[in-house]
Amino acid sequence: MPPRKPPPLPVGRVLAGGVTGFRKHANRLLIHSSYLMSVPALVLLVRQANDGYWLNLLMWLLGMVLGGYAAWPLSGTALGAATPGWSGRSPGEDWWVRDGFVRTSVTFFLTVAVGTVFLVVPGIMVLMIYSLYPFAIVERRAAGFGALALSSEMSRGNRIRLLRVMVVCLAFFAPAVAALYLGNGSIWGVAGFWMLGIPAAAAGFTTMAVAYRSITPPSI
Repeated sequence: MPPRKPPPLPVGRVLAGGVTGFRKHANRLLIHSSYLMSVPALVLLVRQANDGYWLNLLMWLLGMVLGGYAAWPLSGTALGAATPGWSGRSPGEDWWVRDGFVRTSVTFFLTVAVGTVFLVVPGIMVLMIYSLYPFAIVERRAAGFGALALSSEMSRGNRIRLLRVMVVCLAFFAPAVAALYLGNGSIWGVAGFWMLGIPAAAAGFTTMAVAYRSITPPSI
């Protein structure tokens, strides 16, 4: 039997659902998001204090790992916000699933970064195909890299629509990036980036969780 084709993604409803979910669960989302945004803020502060190539490279790699751990509870909270009445397990319940999430996240971040640096199109393709992996791991306990294959299957037929949603989610970060740019990389610019990035990350994760939920029903 051929795999079930996912329904068309209703972009407008997804964006509206992201706003609704964020408003209803703002407190928990903002708390978890603050942890996540602390990672790039710390990396930026170290880069400001030291311009050594190898130290900065090490900090970026360490940041990807720490970012994976910080994104784990945020992904679970966002999926809960996108799924009224969802009785999924706590994101911290299965540490081996969490660690698989971290490894998969590092692979995803590196692939997007390399694809974007050498040619923008591959980076965009990775975003379109694999952007649903966090929620597949959180909800379905998908095995690490198997979640990427599951995301690829779920996103089939909806990748352009997912890209539209992701563009909006990335636009949420415009004020944070502007604060960093206007602050010229100073500690005040990094602080502005962190503070403005917290609601942006929370809203972005929730919106992508709504997109995931619109494509696939809750697992039993």
